[in-house]
Amino acid sequence: MANTFKNSKLIDVGTGATTLYTIPGSTTTVIIGLNIANKNAASRTITVSWTDASDSNNSTCLLNEVAIPGDTSLEVFAGQKIVLMTSDVLKILASATSSIDATVSYMEIT
Repeated sequence: MANTFKNSKLIDVGTGATTLYTIPGSTTTVIIGLNIANKNAASRTITVSWTDASDSNNSTCLLNEVAIPGDTSLEVFAGQKIVLMTSDVLKILASATSSIDATVSYMEIT
């Protein structure tokens, strides 16, 4: 099995749930970090969830309407690991468009 460190980003997160990362086929992924940056002077909230492909695509909330002060960033999952399986999806949404950038760091096990 190969372990490969990667990252994915989403620029200008929208107000509808948007896919940040989908786990590829025959892959287990360990989420090792998520950085959320608020580029606006006003506070914004974000919600992060994951969809479980093995459980009828049920969605689990990881962060719910967490406020990020203006012109700051938030490191999420620091020291924690989230394990996702093939076809699971990590999603994010923001309270306003064009204010939030998100970067997820992960290790794919193939």
